[in-house]
Amino acid sequence: MVSFLNNINNALTSVFDIVCLPFLSLEPMWALTAISFASGIFLVWLFGKTSNQVHIRTVRDRIRGNLIGVRLFQHDIGVVLRLQQRIFGDTFRFMKLALIPMLIMMLPVVLIMAQLNLRFAVQAPLIGEAIVVTALVRGEATLENPILLEAPIGVTVETPPVKIHSSREIAWRVRVDQPGIHLLHLTVGNHSVDKQLVGGSGWQPIVQRRSGRGAIDTLLYPGEPPIATDSNVEMIEVAYPPRELSLFGLSIDWLIGFLLLSMAFGFGFKGILGVEV
Repeated sequence: MVSFLNNINNALTSVFDIVCLPFLSLEPMWALTAISFASGIFLVWLFGKTSNQVHIRTVRDRIRGNLIGVRLFQHDIGVVLRLQQRIFGDTFRFMKLALIPMLIMMLPVVLIMAQLNLRFAVQAPLIGEAIVVTALVRGEATLENPILLEAPIGVTVETPPVKIHSSREIAWRVRVDQPGIHLLHLTVGNHSVDKQLVGGSGWQPIVQRRSGRGAIDTLLYPGEPPIATDSNVEMIEVAYPPRELSLFGLSIDWLIGFLLLSMAFGFGFKGILGVEV
């Protein structure tokens, strides 16, 4: 499963790299908007293909009709209560009709969001800025092995390893001296793991975590291969500073921006696609 998910993520990463290529010289919000536009239309189309549109349209029409009835007969409490009962019943019927399509849509949504997290969640540290690198080992006894974090030219490891036995963690403070993609090399005992470290200005894919913790982490953190299960290192993570995006002059998290934009584009095009949602 881990290998299968990693292959899917590798293919999607290549696709998203191509999509983002024209926007690399612009603010990242432009790329997020373009991806949200395509995602919103795709998800509405997928909902239409996986749902019973005839039944959904019938239920929606009944709900609209009963809502009009509530307004027309608002002075007759008996009629209003009966109409509200029908509205509640049809609302639950609609939720039942939408359940399976929504479950089907979850996988592409998670895959898209993993790619967006790779590109828009964090930013590279500036030259001279220090950040924390944390490794998680598979057993507390592993911390007794020799531990070494090696950095290439352009990165300085400023502190010795700080061991936290209660959480099986090792932490270092490192400083980025040159822009670019650098490769950290962690050795714990007789096992070694490499981790990318990105520094400098501009925006690009930044892998926060390389993990060997199973399918979920493999799905959520694309960009680097998973750590082998026989390694005594379970995970290595870089604490990059968060990235702030601007939407209509307001600072916004990438997730909120994606949800708002994709929903707006999806609902805007549902009539053109002939989909009832």
